[in-house]
Amino acid sequence: MLALLSLCVGALLSCRASPDCTRPPCRDNLVAAVGPPGGACEGQPACRRGVFLEHRPDFGQIQPQGGGVKERLVQLQRCMLSLQESGGVWMGQDSNSLGAILALMAAVLTECDLRCHSQALGAMAKRLGSAAVGREGEKDLLLFLRSITHHPPTVAPLERLHPQDCAEIYRLGIKENGIYTIQPDLHRPAVEAKCDMVTTGGGWTVIQNRQDGSVDFNRTWQEYREGFGNLQGEHWLGNAALHTLTSAGQHQLRVELEDWHQQRRHATYNNFKVAAEAQRYRLTAREYSGDAGNALSYSKRYNHDGRSFSTTDRDHDRYAAGNCGQYYGAGWWFDACLAANLNGRYYRGRYSGVTNGIYWGTWYILTDGRTSERYSFKRVEMKIRPRSFASAS
Repeated sequence: MLALLSLCVGALLSCRASPDCTRPPCRDNLVAAVGPPGGACEGQPACRRGVFLEHRPDFGQIQPQGGGVKERLVQLQRCMLSLQESGGVWMGQDSNSLGAILALMAAVLTECDLRCHSQALGAMAKRLGSAAVGREGEKDLLLFLRSITHHPPTVAPLERLHPQDCAEIYRLGIKENGIYTIQPDLHRPAVEAKCDMVTTGGGWTVIQNRQDGSVDFNRTWQEYREGFGNLQGEHWLGNAALHTLTSAGQHQLRVELEDWHQQRRHATYNNFKVAAEAQRYRLTAREYSGDAGNALSYSKRYNHDGRSFSTTDRDHDRYAAGNCGQYYGAGWWFDACLAANLNGRYYRGRYSGVTNGIYWGTWYILTDGRTSERYSFKRVEMKIRPRSFASAS
């Protein structure tokens, strides 16, 4: 296997340096092992000999400038496919070999395929030098390389350097829960997303999570568009990403709820879509199943399906007397105003006053007739995947 790998790398390293480079490229000593930053290239910002793998290298931010990059990446595809067919250990049977091969492949991509004067290479080298190869770094690089080799070598891999969603990551054979880099939109930077690879077959891209009240969900239109929060805890993926993820094909939405008595229920919508910003991120949520009740289509007056998204600074609801987003302190697909609001304020169980908590009206009633108290959930998670994924898996 090592001989075959050497032949492949030798073919890739035969690429000529760009005439624009003022210094020779550092391709004579590609490092495939952990070591300290610096070395023979110290003081030469456009050139590094060592490649040091970060936890999540952002390959999507690197813009190749050479005309032959595509051809060399296709050649890399063939090499990686040959390694797979030869039954090599690069798929993870030997951790040390896996780390070395992944580091070598990253070295080829960064040192050979990018021009020596590239500013992107300088930024990449800085990020790579900040951490050593670890288990997480190996996993993410393996995901990146497998996404390159997932298609036949005749397909140019530069069109998408990251999987589109968590379902695609699952199809690549990575079935561990975690935070991965995805690229829903080719025209926008890659983003990180939490993936649920276990629930009902896996492949879920988590778009919202509430668990402890650590993140304020009373945000502006722009913040909801771009996303906010902490992927390890409470967050909103972003309406722009939601639109792109659901714009092609049919998708499922799964809502998971947990109350303060450790009871759990769910609601699944087999027809879920979020329209573009020009259509105010209008919601489609139909074909319900589950045991939490269909709160998104509660009644004629409180029907979230087909409604535009509203925030405290953008009023698109059907409540003529005011702004539901402002009144309830959240961004949501309000009607006039709500039978569900999963982005409401985090309360620890029962509360009194305005009904602005995390609410799903078909499980807990709006107001307790005896105490006039409302109920807010302990945990809620919203996740999506292509509808075809369930039948395929």
